[in-house]
Amino acid sequence: MIKFFRKIRQNLLSEGKTGKYFKYAIGEIVLVVIGILIALSINNWNERRKTKKFEHEILKDIANGIEGNYFQIDLSLRNNNASIKSAKIILNALENNLPYNDSLDLHFSKSISWVSVKFNNNGYESLKSYGVNLITNDTIRDIVNIYNIGWMETLAERQENYFYNTASPILTELFDKVAMRTEMKPFDYNSLKDSKKYISVLKTSIANREDQSFWYKEWKVSLDKLLQTINNELKK
Repeated sequence: MIKFFRKIRQNLLSEGKTGKYFKYAIGEIVLVVIGILIALSINNWNERRKTKKFEHEILKDIANGIEGNYFQIDLSLRNNNASIKSAKIILNALENNLPYNDSLDLHFSKSISWVSVKFNNNGYESLKSYGVNLITNDTIRDIVNIYNIGWMETLAERQENYFYNTASPILTELFDKVAMRTEMKPFDYNSLKDSKKYISVLKTSIANREDQSFWYKEWKVSLDKLLQTINNELKK
């Protein structure tokens, strides 16, 4: 093709048609520029297509992780509700001077139990390595940052620190063992009624579980919106 164009130029020069030669040369330059622009456009289109495909793969990973996080949150909420219920049963028995019943032994244990949620944020971690700006949807880019806040982990750490550093030493003095999801028998049931520290442990546990449950529910609302927005984006 290049030889063909060169031959035409040579013929025009040999025939002395200088004006036509320059017009032809300009036209040839225009064609070359148009060809380059078309090639660049095709290349850019291919790159955008690859980037969009990769973005969708990341979004799918995030969406899949949300499903597992739902299970973790629901598990924690169920455990927290059971723990709060048991703590209130014990408080009611102690505050109303009710007699000891071995049915309380399981409540002594359940009242101090909790579930530390292990969130799946692998998709988000992959996204961070490539940059959040990979996400073209502004709503998704804003909501997905909930994974980067860290306060959900802080809530779990607060539960553990309180239990092991404060509650556990108190409970060790009052019960035959300190264990979750099994029975705990008090050394002296009547002494529990007068133990301000034990009452404080129960009330603090309730407050911690209620606080954690509140924020887990709020986080679940954000996950719902994130999942819905991702699914809508993947349909485009």
